[in-house]
Amino acid sequence: MDGHVPPGELRDRVGRLQQLMAEEGLDLGLVRQPADLFYYSGTVVDGFLAVPAAGAPRLLVRRPQARQAAADSPFALALYADLREVPDLTAAMGFPADGLLGLELDVLPAAFYLQTRDQLFPGAHIRDLSPLVRRQRMVKSAWEIERLRRAAAVQDQVMATAPELLRPGVSELELSAALEYRLRLLGHQGLVRLRRWDLELFFGHVLSGVSGLELAYVDTPSGGLGFSPAFPQGPSHKALAPGEPISIDLAACLNGYLADMTRLFAIHHLPPAAWEAFAVVRQLYALFEEAARPGVMPGELFQALWDEVRQRGWADRFMGVGPERVKYLGHGVGLELDEFPILAARFPLPLEAGMVLAFEPKFFLPNIGMVGMEDTGVITDGGVEWLTRTPREIVVV
Repeated sequence: MDGHVPPGELRDRVGRLQQLMAEEGLDLGLVRQPADLFYYSGTVVDGFLAVPAAGAPRLLVRRPQARQAAADSPFALALYADLREVPDLTAAMGFPADGLLGLELDVLPAAFYLQTRDQLFPGAHIRDLSPLVRRQRMVKSAWEIERLRRAAAVQDQVMATAPELLRPGVSELELSAALEYRLRLLGHQGLVRLRRWDLELFFGHVLSGVSGLELAYVDTPSGGLGFSPAFPQGPSHKALAPGEPISIDLAACLNGYLADMTRLFAIHHLPPAAWEAFAVVRQLYALFEEAARPGVMPGELFQALWDEVRQRGWADRFMGVGPERVKYLGHGVGLELDEFPILAARFPLPLEAGMVLAFEPKFFLPNIGMVGMEDTGVITDGGVEWLTRTPREIVVV
């Protein structure tokens, strides 16, 4: 099955994590969060991957899912029915009662952390495993890049059908649902994973005209109204109309791996200001392609892009509305849509070959809407290789 991760790939990932753990003095890491668990074990179960600093990892699984775990993961299984059995299983792996235990503290619920600290491993010293995991996951292997390439190809295939769906009177929701349906038929898993605990997203945002100027509670450049106060983001019942930008910003997710892309459309025509903004978008892409290389600090690239925007007189309309604009120009993608690296002023690590980013320069024009693009690309020794390949043009139908 295409969705299975090769055993050698998983062993390499675990081996690298063990190196990082040894450097930090950790004796054991317990990986629980679904994206991390899939990354290291090849499966998602109700359980943990117990990773010692040296030696073989073990997949600790609640009994009902043992068969699934055995089929998907190359690592030995240990079954448990109650969390209170987990310390005995890790002790059998050689974890000392007073050892250093790594947990994904950025995503685990506080109640689970307290239970682990006070009841399961009261003598252990708990440390944060997440920085090691995120640092490792931000550089993709050749196998991962191929999976991202396949997701991007599906994204391109579906985006190519968008013009046939555009006509006055069709709602944002109808347009979005039609594209979502096509993505699902081509293998989209239906879930877009995000790491931050309070971020939510469906397939993405399909917005038209002034809907593109609406802020949402999520940390994204555009938000949209949605159609319910229970989920106030994304497409609404607003009808498409001639002369306004129609932004299609969707994530395609195949076998866990995401590609993120935005393309712009219009019915009949667009106002001159939208074309002027789009010319700046294209210049920013050219600058990014020239400057994004291994060793470059994201903050330096972020500053260069912002300087270009200021020199062209568009700073007050870039990456949001007024003071509420987002503080980044791109983000890592992989198994989650908000991975490292972040193209932002203070991101502390340089670009490396194998990093995959979604670059999204976007302008917000009063009374018109959002004008921008987004593409997913991989950093290589020779520059950026774009994985999403839909022509970077405004399509007017």
